[in-house]
Amino acid sequence: MIQIGECESDASAATVGTSRRTFLRALPAALVASALVPSLGACTRASEELAAEASLIPEVDFSGIEYQEDIAALLPEEIRARGELVNGAELSYAPGEFLSNGKAVGYDIDLLTALGIVFGLKTRTESAVFSQIIPAVGSKYDVGISGFTVNEERLQTVTMVSYFEAGISYAVKKGNPYSIDPHKLCGKRPAVQVGSYQEEIALAADEQCRAEGQRPVDVLAYANNSDAVTNVAGGKADVLIADSPVTSYAIARSRGSLEQVGDVEESALNGIVVKKGEDQLAEALRAAVQHLIDTGAMRTIMSAWGNDAGLIEKAEVKKA
Repeated sequence: MIQIGECESDASAATVGTSRRTFLRALPAALVASALVPSLGACTRASEELAAEASLIPEVDFSGIEYQEDIAALLPEEIRARGELVNGAELSYAPGEFLSNGKAVGYDIDLLTALGIVFGLKTRTESAVFSQIIPAVGSKYDVGISGFTVNEERLQTVTMVSYFEAGISYAVKKGNPYSIDPHKLCGKRPAVQVGSYQEEIALAADEQCRAEGQRPVDVLAYANNSDAVTNVAGGKADVLIADSPVTSYAIARSRGSLEQVGDVEESALNGIVVKKGEDQLAEALRAAVQHLIDTGAMRTIMSAWGNDAGLIEKAEVKKA
């Protein structure tokens, strides 16, 4: 059964989002708030503490990153002359990219900042509807850094530069008091985001449980991930099912009230989107990302957002 949690705010209940793991679905433009903004209706002290902690934005130290003349020389002349790298992003996906006090923040935004330092460029992120970013890369935007999963369908139309790896993961209250096994959800209460791939997983589990004559899965579908996280911390839901960056960020900010259960599943690379045929820009980005990996700057960024588990060792240009 799908239901909206009792601890949600009215504002969040009116907003619907979509996981980046559902490759062909677009996130609606209405989602302009952080996916981990505190729920106004938190019903326990644990959930209130989690919400307060989740609202903190880490300060990433960029002082160790320096301009690299040889890498900057790889950039197309047009971008070097303009002096700015423009990114398109859907700003509702904490901790990747979201709004805090009207400002774009998140590890993808910090990655863009770091790339700008390496290239000696200013950087700018423009808010966009997720489905409209790729068609606008190469015209309105130079790049799309917005939690894009690298897949064959996308590579038919764009080039991508890998920089991170993400999948699906699960979080429960510390100590796993409900003895959650992610693959045995009959009779359990998973918290998911409405319209996400994780909701599909939970609903499929419910269908299977019913077909086998077992207790149904009580799927608690929330308008955004913040409410799903809050209700797991508060005990209304048994387990959070979310993209691994979301789960890792929630655990890191939970003051020890949440822990991961099971492994990250269905892992796939995330990539920077570049217009197909712009090989010069793609190679410059690959070299810059690899520099950030080799110097430890990428680890600094991802660790600040509780997502160093998704680090990769080699950046690559991905084409069809």
